[in-house]
Amino acid sequence: MTEMARNRRWKRFVDPQSGKALVVPLDHGLTVGPIAGIQRPEEMLSWLDTDAVTGVVLHKGLAERLGGKLDCGLIIHLNGSVCTDEQPDIKQLVTTVEAAVRLGADAVSIQTNFSAATASHNLRLIGHVVDEAHSWGMPVLNMVYDKSSDAQGLERLRHFMRTAVELGVDALKVAAPQNLQRIPELIDGIQGHTPVLFAGGTLADERALIELAAATVEFGAGGICVGRNVFQRSNPATTLMQLQSVFRDDVLSESGFARSLTLNQQEPELAL
Repeated sequence: MTEMARNRRWKRFVDPQSGKALVVPLDHGLTVGPIAGIQRPEEMLSWLDTDAVTGVVLHKGLAERLGGKLDCGLIIHLNGSVCTDEQPDIKQLVTTVEAAVRLGADAVSIQTNFSAATASHNLRLIGHVVDEAHSWGMPVLNMVYDKSSDAQGLERLRHFMRTAVELGVDALKVAAPQNLQRIPELIDGIQGHTPVLFAGGTLADERALIELAAATVEFGAGGICVGRNVFQRSNPATTLMQLQSVFRDDVLSESGFARSLTLNQQEPELAL
C-alpha cells in the first residue's frame, strides 16, 4: 500500500542522468569516533556541496546539524554500536522511523553483520524496522555484511541478501566481490527488484575505487555507497565528481570497466 511512496522517496537517491545512486555514508563517528575526514561538520559541508552526491547516511544528531543544508537525499541510520563493545557486530536500535520522519528523512538504513551469534538478532531487527518504515512509506536500505569466520564466499552473502529481501527491504548495500567480474553472480535475481549498492570499504587505492564505479555500470548494479574512500582523501569533492563522471559517461556504460582495466595495465602512472 505504501509502495508508491517508497519508490518516490528512493528516486531522490538516483541520479536521473545515469540511473545510479552515489550515496556517502557519514555514520562512522558513532562507531569509531571523530576519525580523519569527519571531525568537523563545517568541513564536511564544504565538499558535500556538489550535485555528484545523490544522498548521505547520517545518525540523527548530525542530521540535525547538516541535513537542512544539503541538497540531496537524506538517510537516517537507525542502529549502531561502538567499536569497544564486547559484541560490536550486534547493532542496537538507537532511534525510530518516526524520529527520522520528523528530521525530514527520505529513507532509513540499518546495518546487519551476520554471524552465528548475530543471525537471530538481525532477523528480528530487519523485520521490525521494515514493518515500521513501510507504515510510514519510508524505504529501508539494509547494509548487509558477512562476519562469519567460516564465510563461504558469494553464496553465503547471497543467502543473507535474500534473507533481507524476504523480509521486505527496499535496497541493499554490500561489499563487492574481490573479483569484480563476479558481480553478475552476486546480484543475479536481486538487482531486478531491489537495488544493490556497493560499499567502498577501508581506504584503498583511488584507481580501485574508479574501477568499482565502472564495474557498477558495466554489470548493471544500483550504485555505490562510499564513505572512507571519499572523505579520507585529500580532495573528497574531486573524488565524488570523478565517480559521478564514470556513472554518466555513455562510453563507460558499454565498455568502461574493461577499458579502465586496460588503461591501468598499460599506463600505471596515469593520474586520475
